Amino acid sequence: MRRAHRRPAAVLTALAALLGTTLTSGPVTEAIADEPCSLPRTDLHHSEGVDTWNEHYPRPVGELRAVMLFLSFPDTDPKLSPARIAEDYFPATTDYFRAASYGKLDLRTDVVPEWLPMPGESRAYGIRRDWESALRSAYLRDALDVVSARVDLAEYDIVYLVADPDAPGVDPDATKVVNFDKPVRAGKAEIRRLVTVFEHRRPDRNVLAHETGHVFDLPDLYNRPADGYGDWDTHVGDWDLMGSQFGLAPELFGWHKWKLGWLGPGHVDCVRAAGTTLHTLQPLGAPLEKGNPESDTRLAVVRTGPAEALVAEARTPVGNDSTTCTRGVLLYRVRSDIASADGPVEVLDGHPDTGACHARSVHPRLADAPLETGESYYDADAGVRVEVGERTVTGGWDIKIVRE
Repeated sequence: MRRAHRRPAAVLTALAALLGTTLTSGPVTEAIADEPCSLPRTDLHHSEGVDTWNEHYPRPVGELRAVMLFLSFPDTDPKLSPARIAEDYFPATTDYFRAASYGKLDLRTDVVPEWLPMPGESRAYGIRRDWESALRSAYLRDALDVVSARVDLAEYDIVYLVADPDAPGVDPDATKVVNFDKPVRAGKAEIRRLVTVFEHRRPDRNVLAHETGHVFDLPDLYNRPADGYGDWDTHVGDWDLMGSQFGLAPELFGWHKWKLGWLGPGHVDCVRAAGTTLHTLQPLGAPLEKGNPESDTRLAVVRTGPAEALVAEARTPVGNDSTTCTRGVLLYRVRSDIASADGPVEVLDGHPDTGACHARSVHPRLADAPLETGESYYDADAGVRVEVGERTVTGGWDIKIVRE
């Protein structure tokens, strides 16, 4: 959180007018990707562009400080201590990001070891996924009043507000990041977003890592059915945490690792022109090699349009993907002109007539999407064929890309 330049008279005023589901793109930093195969960042919410970084979000490199605060309500007495509930989220969330970032992110979280009483009963706030704006504003206003009196939020990059999981009005489907169209002041802090946690125990696996991904400007990759019922995982299946926190292969896509600064342009092979190119992809979840990144390729990218790219990466049961039930070269399309939850990433199914992992996968049809040795995929729309060759001694694959 940025420290406010002047001390506010009150914690929050006119909060309802500041709540939003989108943020303006804001100032940019220096270019972070080579232009030919990177996509431009647009003003859409959580755009998948990697050419610049939106400085309104904390860049997840180096040490970031978070604080986890616990809110109780007068209509129930908490059954567990904050420290015990915090164990459901940490160190698992820190460990996830340490592995995903190749050790480049150190997420350090202070747990405030006491219940902070909210003035209203839990049922009074109408907590739910599609929250009535006035009730959500009341909850946030009261919560920030309570926590800013206890902690200087300006000392932290991320704020987690955890509601008593046993309170009768707490709806676990309401866990999300709340963005503000303009920063709000709480104590000495200017706040752009909060992670509001309403999980019952035990919480959903990897749920806090998913929400923290939004704090780092990553989009939702699931498909939300119009009526809320149906298959939510048709876009990416198990293959990225931002699609489903329950996925068997929750490692972030290599594209996201590039966007977040954990992979550099040297780790990306850019296919710039028509013809045939050869590439060796190292397993995405394996530790990075020290030294020259050009010898440690993690992505092969074909720019297929002004805001679209085709990406190939190697997925194996290592790191955060240790529970995956298949392996191979995964292909997906990325669009930087499609907003969060509207399908900015689409996994290409290398085996459209079959599925896998039916008892465990969130979307078995895509569980066997990766290609293995001797298999190929032709993307007629892009005019690109990807052929998978032999495995390497390091566990990756040699691939051939033919661009028409």
